[in-house]
Amino acid sequence: MLVVERDISPYRENMGWEVPKIEGVTIEVAPSRERIKKIVDTNRDAIHVLSGIKGSKIMNVSMKRGAKRKVRMGSMSEPYDRTGIKGRLRDVKYWYTGLFFYRHFDFLLAIGKEGVNTYTRIGFNAKRVFPWAYFVSVDAPEKQQTADGITKIIYAGRVEKGKGIYPFVTELAKAENKRYRLDIYGSGPDEDKLKEFVQDNALTGNIYFHPFLKYNEMVKQYTNYDWVVLPSTRKDGWGVIINEGLLNGLKAICSNICGVSWAIADKRNGVTFDWRKHGSCSNAIDTMLAGTGFANAADIQEWARRSLSGEAGAAYFLEIMDNVYDKKDKPSPPWLANKI
Repeated sequence: MLVVERDISPYRENMGWEVPKIEGVTIEVAPSRERIKKIVDTNRDAIHVLSGIKGSKIMNVSMKRGAKRKVRMGSMSEPYDRTGIKGRLRDVKYWYTGLFFYRHFDFLLAIGKEGVNTYTRIGFNAKRVFPWAYFVSVDAPEKQQTADGITKIIYAGRVEKGKGIYPFVTELAKAENKRYRLDIYGSGPDEDKLKEFVQDNALTGNIYFHPFLKYNEMVKQYTNYDWVVLPSTRKDGWGVIINEGLLNGLKAICSNICGVSWAIADKRNGVTFDWRKHGSCSNAIDTMLAGTGFANAADIQEWARRSLSGEAGAAYFLEIMDNVYDKKDKPSPPWLANKI
C-alpha cells in the first residue's frame, strides 16, 4: 500500500507528470488521521517506510501510531537545509524529535552523502543508516550519434538561484573552447536575466532556451546530448535528472551539493565541482569540453542500469531489509559497489 498526502502537485502536473499505475499496489490519497491510524493498526506485520521524519500529517500520525503499536518502521529522508539561523533551529528540532522517536526506527534510508552525515550527526545510530538515492527507470532509445565535434549539453529544471544555472552559464561563457551547445528546458525567476546575459555575451549561437516539455517528451530528448548538467548552489537532496541522463548514456556535470554527485566517478561517467572553491566549476567545464578519458555511452548506460535504475533500487532495498531483520551483512549502495 502507498499512502500519500495528494496525488500530484500542480508544479509536477505542469511538467507532464502523471499519477503512476503500479500493479499490485493500492494507493490511498489524503486519508484522515483516524484512517491513518487504522492503516497502521491493520498492517501490523508490514514494514512501514515513512517519507521523511517530521512535517506532514501522514508522517506525524504514522510515526506516533507506529511507535505505539511497535510495528516494523523506518524512514526515507533527504538532508534538511542547515544554513543560517533556521538551519540551527532545524538541528534542534530534529534532535529533539530523535529523543522520542529514533529508537522506534529500525532503519533510515538517507538520501545522498549529506543525508547520511546529517542524521548520524544528530544522533541516529550509524549502523541503521543506509545510503539511499532516488531510483528511476526510463526507456532509453538508441542514442543519436553525430560527428560535428560539438559538445551537446542539456539542463532541464527551474531557472532559479538555487539550481545554479545562471552562475554555471557565466562560467561556461569564459571557456576558450566554444564548440558546445547548451539547451535549457524550463523557466523561472532568473530566466530574463539569463537570456540577457546570453545576448550581451554573444552566446545566442551556443545557448538555447526551451519551455518545459511534458515528462514523456522530455526524456526522449536525452538521446540528442552528450552531457547532462545540474549545477545546484543550494541543498539538492539527489537530482533525478542526472539519473535520467546516465541511464541514457550521457555523462554528468554537477555540483557536489547535489546528492547524486556521490554517484559520479570523476572523469569516468562525469565530473563534479565545488562552488566554494574558486575555479572549480571552470576547471570542470574545461574537463567536460576536452572530453577525453571518459567511459563510452554504452558502458555508462549499463553501469547506470545496475546502479540507479528502479530494479537496482528494489534489489538494494531487499538487501537492506535482510540486514535489518535477518542480520545479514550490511550492503554497499549499488552506485559504489558497481565500478565504472
